[in-house]
Amino acid sequence: MTDPSTHDPSTHAPSTRDPSAQEVGDWYDRFGDLYALTMGDSMHLGMWAGGMREAIGGLTADAMWKELTQAQDAWTDTLIEEVGLLPGQQMLDVGCGTGRPTVRIAERSGGSVLGVTVSGAQTEAGRVRATRAGLSERVTFARADAMDLPQPSESFDAAWAIESFAHFSDRPAAIREVWRVLRPGGRFVLADCYEAVPFTQEELGLFRAAFALSRLPTGAGNYADMLKEAGFTLCNSRDMASEFKPTYDLIPSLFAARRDQIAELVGGEAMAQLDVIYPRILTLCRDKMGYVMVSAEKSQ
Repeated sequence: MTDPSTHDPSTHAPSTRDPSAQEVGDWYDRFGDLYALTMGDSMHLGMWAGGMREAIGGLTADAMWKELTQAQDAWTDTLIEEVGLLPGQQMLDVGCGTGRPTVRIAERSGGSVLGVTVSGAQTEAGRVRATRAGLSERVTFARADAMDLPQPSESFDAAWAIESFAHFSDRPAAIREVWRVLRPGGRFVLADCYEAVPFTQEELGLFRAAFALSRLPTGAGNYADMLKEAGFTLCNSRDMASEFKPTYDLIPSLFAARRDQIAELVGGEAMAQLDVIYPRILTLCRDKMGYVMVSAEKSQ
């Protein structure tokens, strides 16, 4: 279990270092249920190409959660098109969470997908999701560190990473691992956040404590640079910051609407701290964080 003063979203104590893979896994095992209440079923950001479909003020908590999940699915579908997985091909989902995008691309493509995560709870949740979808033969989950994958070289035709690289303390190592396990010609799609405006040390500590994240890259082009350094050939790069801004308007409202559920889950003292720190973190994300999608191929 992690030191709660280092990775507890209800404390103010800042972390002075990036989390280890074990600490990230422990964090999701401990706090996954909390963020599942406010982060939609995919637990990543949502894409609104044309803004929110409805005014937030008129929505119930369940309707807001559904709105966020639909926006997440819209982003997943964009990534499915970008990665281009074909029937019968094998794909790796790097940092798969509880598996909604993992199952969705298998359903849409006819391919087989392995999702890896450092969280035991997420691994089990993914397996349950795949079984319920009737896809357990084509969708599997394993607990593994993306910076040191156990899979053999040239095992996959494609890979993606949806907001998992923000957790990695050694991103170049993770990219080298993806390059290693891809077959020649395989495509890798990476979608994640960066610091559009530099974080202060206090903000960085809050960010690490709330989400067990490592220091983000400081520019939209940093992920592309890392991919090229690992030997990938770039195919596409797309800055998505504006499409994701509504996420940071919706989540605070969802947090408020589900406050009683959250308080029951975490306790009164932690809830009082969350009431202060959570809005600050979401404002930081809205005002200082960018988002980019980069796709690349392993040379033939």
